[in-house]
Amino acid sequence: MKYCPECEAEYREEIEECADCQIPLISADEYQRRVEQEEAERERLAKEAFVPVKVAENAFEADRFRAALEQEGFTVLIRTFHDTAYDGIYEAQKGWGYVEVPMNDQERAERIVKDLEQAFPDEVGE
Repeated sequence: MKYCPECEAEYREEIEECADCQIPLISADEYQRRVEQEEAERERLAKEAFVPVKVAENAFEADRFRAALEQEGFTVLIRTFHDTAYDGIYEAQKGWGYVEVPMNDQERAERIVKDLEQAFPDEVGE
């Protein structure tokens, strides 16, 4: 069997390209290797301590900082304060949520966040 590395669809051996993604398929061995690598990375990140580097005022701001940090190679976690049980009460007190990175990357990520805030001062917090 062959697999699409993007959507993970399974194909017969004679098929060369994913019908949906239009990218070359990979062998079952390569697919299994990638799955194992992703699982190992998930396990590593589950043990990693994440720390906040930005309090986002809304989802759009969180996404902007997430994209900038991911572009620089960071693993980013968005932790929202939204809770339907409390109807958003914590959002008013604390902001929409945190943009977090692994503790080992905190200093470098904070510099990037600061640079982005300085580059676009009118857009931060809107």
